[in-house]
Parts: sequence; C-alpha cells; structure tokens
Amino acid sequence: MTKAAAHNGQMPSNVADLGARKRNMPNSATVASSDAVSDERLENEYGYYFGLSSAKDVGDFKRRISNIVKQLGFSDFGFVRLADVEGSRDLISIEDGLINTYDKYGLYEHDLVLHHAIEHTQPIFRSVVNEHVFEAPFDYGEHTRCMREAYELNKRYDYYDFYNVPIQACNENGNVVLSVTRRGLSPTQLKRRVRQCVSDLQLLCEAIDFVSTNKFADQLLEPNRKDGHVIKINPRPLMVLDMLANSDMNITEVAKKMGINVVTANRHLQAARKAFGVRTNHAAIKQGILNKLIEYK
Repeated sequence: MTKAAAHNGQMPSNVADLGARKRNMPNSATVASSDAVSDERLENEYGYYFGLSSAKDVGDFKRRISNIVKQLGFSDFGFVRLADVEGSRDLISIEDGLINTYDKYGLYEHDLVLHHAIEHTQPIFRSVVNEHVFEAPFDYGEHTRCMREAYELNKRYDYYDFYNVPIQACNENGNVVLSVTRRGLSPTQLKRRVRQCVSDLQLLCEAIDFVSTNKFADQLLEPNRKDGHVIKINPRPLMVLDMLANSDMNITEVAKKMGINVVTANRHLQAARKAFGVRTNHAAIKQGILNKLIEYK
C-alpha cells in the first residue's frame, strides 16, 4: 500500500480482511450441539423481532434496543445507516458530547472503521483497526490523524473499544452498522464479552434494521428511501399463519381446526410465502407479525 492510495481514501485490503480469517473455522463443540444452537438462535430471533416490533414509537424502540444491549453485557450502542451517517442519529445511546465532537471536527470522513463498514459486512473491533494504523510503517495521512483523534476522544469518555457489526440494509440502500461498547472495559475485556454473544449481536442488528425500515420509515429513513412495497394477501392465508403462530399445532391440525384439507392449507401457506417474498413458513409468520397483519398473542 502506498501513501498515495491511503490519501485517496481507499480502504486497505488487509484492514478490510481483519477479523474475517477465523469465521469459517469449524468448532467441534459447536458442530456437536448444532441442534441446540439452532433452537437458541430461533428463540432469540423471535424474541428480538417481537420485542422491537412492539415498540410504540421511536423513543420506545430505542429503549427496547438499549435494554437488549444491556442484557448482553454492554453499556452503550449506536445503530447507523451508512448511506446517511450524519443524519442517522436517532438510535444512538453513546454520549452526545462524543458524537457532537465527531461532527465538529469531521472525523467521520476519514474514519477507517466506517470505511470498512461501508464496503464490507465482516464484524470488526475498533481496536484492531487502531492497532493496524498506529503500528503501520507508513502514514495513512488524514486517516491516521483522524484515527488518533478519535482514539483520544473515545478515551475521554471511558470508551476503550467498540465492536461493529455491519450488514447490508434490508431496503438495499447500502449497509447499516450496529456498534456496541461497555464503558471502562479494556479491548481485551470487550473481546471476551463479545465472544459470548456474537450470534446475538448479528441477530439484533438484523432485527433493528428490519423493524426500523418497516415500522418507523417516516422517522428513521431518508424520504426517498422509504419502502413503498405494498403487501397483498387474502384473509385465509393469514388465518393459517395466525393459528401456526399462536398455537402448538402443526399444519394438519390447523387444517382440521379450520375445516379444510391439508392440501388447501398448504396452498394458503404457499400464497403467504409468495405474498411476503420469503421461502419458509417461519419467515412468513415473522413478516406477518412485523407488518401487523397478524398478531402474536
């Protein structure tokens, strides 16, 4: 990497790949308990989506996110739409003084963590990027200055590291990123905490993105980026989804309860999946609830 490339604002490829190398390494304990892990992931996914989609307004939505973040062992979070970093501030619990200083000195423009999150979807720790930049045998120019100023600024507020989870936005407008931290924790301590809930943080980021896009678009999305998709679905498929969501019955039992045969019941499910643009009944149920077409009781 030459200084010229760094000054052009390009994300170094070795920084972009940091933190991604071990993601595909098999773990025997994880493989052995894959069924239990799948059940736990499904339970957490339902919990996050249901809990967040029940928010009455954006303030309530933010409080619910904060409660989940604290249950996972962190003190503060930020959820940002990277297509509109400076306008996406409603879902941040990090100190206002820190955010305002970022704005005042234009630190976002040269922040390599944000550059990574804009272009990639591999989670990364801020301390990993800091270490790479500070120990590099060459200067990244404005990037180096910005990263050092951000490091000192974060320290003043007792934030020593952040874990960042970028994903592609569900409305396909670039990426979004969920950042979590805990005041007073060293980078080593934060990494230890994150290892205990990596999957949960990924699920939480996906849930925040989906609910904010589908329920709070007027408040949280740019006016020209609201999802204008209209879901058209007849009542009978919704009745099947509702019974599956709110009872312990399988599709055969649902069909009997509704007085229809199993073939018809499965056609209703097929119609529901098509209407929501999903492949599984589980996803159709979730979409029905999040779009307030069925109610989880």
